Amino acid sequence: MRMESNENIALSIDAICVVRPKQKLVLVDHHDAVHCTSFNAHILKKMMGIETVNVLPDGEPHESLMMPLVSLSSGEDEDHLVELRSANTGAMRAQFGQSIDRSLARIHNLIPLGVSNANRCVSLFKQLDMISRSAPALRHYCIHNGELAFSKEMRITRGLSVQGDSNTSLRLSHTDSPKVQVSSVHLHYDRRFARGIWGDNIETKAYEDNYRQNMHQVIHRALDKAGVTLSQIDHLLPHNINIKSWRFLCQSLDVPESRLFSRNIQSEGHCFCNDMVINLSDALDTFTQKDNPPTAENPLRFLAVAAGAGGMFGACVLDVIQLEGLRNERHAI
Repeated sequence: MRMESNENIALSIDAICVVRPKQKLVLVDHHDAVHCTSFNAHILKKMMGIETVNVLPDGEPHESLMMPLVSLSSGEDEDHLVELRSANTGAMRAQFGQSIDRSLARIHNLIPLGVSNANRCVSLFKQLDMISRSAPALRHYCIHNGELAFSKEMRITRGLSVQGDSNTSLRLSHTDSPKVQVSSVHLHYDRRFARGIWGDNIETKAYEDNYRQNMHQVIHRALDKAGVTLSQIDHLLPHNINIKSWRFLCQSLDVPESRLFSRNIQSEGHCFCNDMVINLSDALDTFTQKDNPPTAENPLRFLAVAAGAGGMFGACVLDVIQLEGLRNERHAI
């Protein structure tokens, strides 16, 4: 059954869940555990701003991190179908022969729509884009992302970032009373760099030379779609690759670094697709005030941005409109 067409219907993030390992490795003290040298660990700290990273302890079952899911109850009397979507970057989330999605669908009575990681660290933005383009329906959506750096190549990326382990999930709906409104999503592909981390040195240099231009393009298109300007953004939510690249980008955008929510770059590691959800969860906890809550007329506005291997870029504008009923669940294991 479809809702009647209504221009006031928006895609809303109604609940957020973030699960992180309790264990944080200090890179300069435990560099062997993240497959880098002491020298590289000090470089990552001094130049890239990365000090600690979330790592699932050895011997801890993957399922303890991968299986938790956002609360699916909307607090309403009406039952809703819930579609389960996944948008993780890493290709491995469970032991061979097992399926996290099938297990979650069976446990929670969900409709599994499969895994989509073709867009790498922009895969979550792609899922948001597909849901926002779909006709409003009497159903909810759950996007589940489990990210594990299961190899040396996944843990360290070209000496520029360190990958952290995490699990996030979102519950979304089409509604005329949004909580965190997905006001726009834009994806941009620069196909010259489709080989990603397997590209040669010439491609890598060209990617770096064009990085700022590509980021500017995806950011401004997302802003245009939302009908806002960069000056109307309260905080930028980055992908947590390193602080150096974001400082350069803020300078080129003429955005004060104080508006960049960068603290998780230092403490979390780059958690692939989960960066946006982790940063959104922590930013909500940091910037929302119950005695002065956001409203539709005066929302708390975030711009989330990510770049993925293979020349993929994504940005979305998120307007926090109401806190009542918004669930922001955070757990450590």
